Order: sequence, then structure tokens, then C-alpha cells
Amino acid sequence: MRRPNFTSILILILGMFTLLIIGILMEIFGYNSQLFDLIKNHDVINVLIYKTNRVTVLIFFSITMIMEELIFRYYSIGVFNSLLNLDYYLTILISSTAFSLYHIHIWFSFKNVKLLFINLIYPFLMDLYLGYIIFVFGFISCIIAHYILAFFMHYSLYRRFSKNNFENKIKKKY
Repeated sequence: MRRPNFTSILILILGMFTLLIIGILMEIFGYNSQLFDLIKNHDVINVLIYKTNRVTVLIFFSITMIMEELIFRYYSIGVFNSLLNLDYYLTILISSTAFSLYHIHIWFSFKNVKLLFINLIYPFLMDLYLGYIIFVFGFISCIIAHYILAFFMHYSLYRRFSKNNFENKIKKKY
């Protein structure tokens, strides 16, 4: 782990802000009503919409973030960097690619190419950021950043889904 300085803290803040903005842009331009109908069946979004099993899903959501960080940052980056002596940048690139491909399960759940593309690109970009964080700020910081980014994306989709449903109900009345 490197020692954080002003530049690394600035990268931490700007990176988080940039990923949040990219997430919002992907949501605005990437999701249409058809994708919202599909994504409402995602476990976390479904819980937010129907307000059932909240504690269970939030516990599993947290465990998932920790497990993903252990697998894709802590262990894989550790192996690539320490045991194989790969370059810092190559290590993060390999980890980011693996993390992105890990999200291919979206295809099997929703069978939608656009949704798959969104769920391959965003995790890749997020992992580039998280790879930097683990080297500079450590493992716990990665878990926190991953949780914030993932929860924000899910909550943002839920809000957008709720807004679309509300607008559709108003249109049907009038």
C-alpha cells in the first residue's frame, strides 16, 4: 500500500464523482422502459420497489461487495502483483477485465444485449478505480467505495423506475 497524498486523495474524490456521473449518464441514456421492466426483477431493485426482505437482501448485498473485493482486488491483484511480479497497471487491467466478465451473468438473467453491455462497461471502469484505491488506500477503502457505487446505481435505477411508474399512472388518469 502506498502512502496517500494530496494527489491520491484528489483522484479518490474525482474518481468517485466521475463514476457516479457515468452511472447517471448510463441510466439516463442506456435504460428505456423495456429495460426498466427487465431490471425490476433484479434482487436489489425488486426489494427497493416492493419493500420485502430488505434486511436479508441488504445483508447479502454487503456480503457480495466484500466477497467481490476479496476475489477481484485482494486476492487477484495480490497474486498478479506479488507472486507473478506483474506491473501495477497490468495487474489492474487484468483484474478489471475479470471483474467485468464476472458480470456476464446479467445475460443469463435478463437476456438483453444492451443491459449486458452496460453491466460489462461500468464494472470495468469501476474496477480500474478500485484497483487504484487498493494500492493507495487499502482493502477496507475498496469495500466502502464499491458499496457506495453499487448501491447508488441500484438506488438510482429504483428511483427512475418509480418516477416512470408514477408518470405512467398520471398519464393513464388523464
